[in-house]
Amino acid sequence: MKNFGRIILVSLAVTLAARPGLAQESAEEEATASSGGSSTAQALSRFGLRAGYTDWKELNQFHFGVHYLAGELMPNVEFTPNVEIGVGDNTTVVAVQADLAYQFTEFVQRPWGMYGGASLAFNWVDHSAGGSDTDLGLSLRAGGKYTFTGGRQGMAEIRVGIMDSPTFKVTLGTTI
Repeated sequence: MKNFGRIILVSLAVTLAARPGLAQESAEEEATASSGGSSTAQALSRFGLRAGYTDWKELNQFHFGVHYLAGELMPNVEFTPNVEIGVGDNTTVVAVQADLAYQFTEFVQRPWGMYGGASLAFNWVDHSAGGSDTDLGLSLRAGGKYTFTGGRQGMAEIRVGIMDSPTFKVTLGTTI
């Protein structure tokens, strides 16, 4: 459990380093968007909160965490690194995830959004009875989102584990 603090700090540092200049870019894009410029709220880089239910092997857990909307890597492909902590069933799980998602803009239009993609995750599992495990996992994800006035987003997502990841996850989240 003493490594838990180090894992959280490294996870947050990786998430923060994912795209430098967040405050300056967000301020510039918000100013452009509010003055009627061509920048849209979708282009903003923002942090968000998330929480949900995780089913993994014999574990049933509540998870919570933070994510960072890093923006598009190429048209319609977004990168969203995140850190989640799962608690319950006498076990703590820390997941550091690198999410890629394709935005299906041809099916829905703003303010609604629909996406699908994959996630590569570093999962650290600490058992209260003693011992811990680490896994590099892969999962598929699909979800929907809604962009509110001012650019904030709400999201609902499901994940299905393919390799060394939770069997099933349901997550709700919002940007701040």
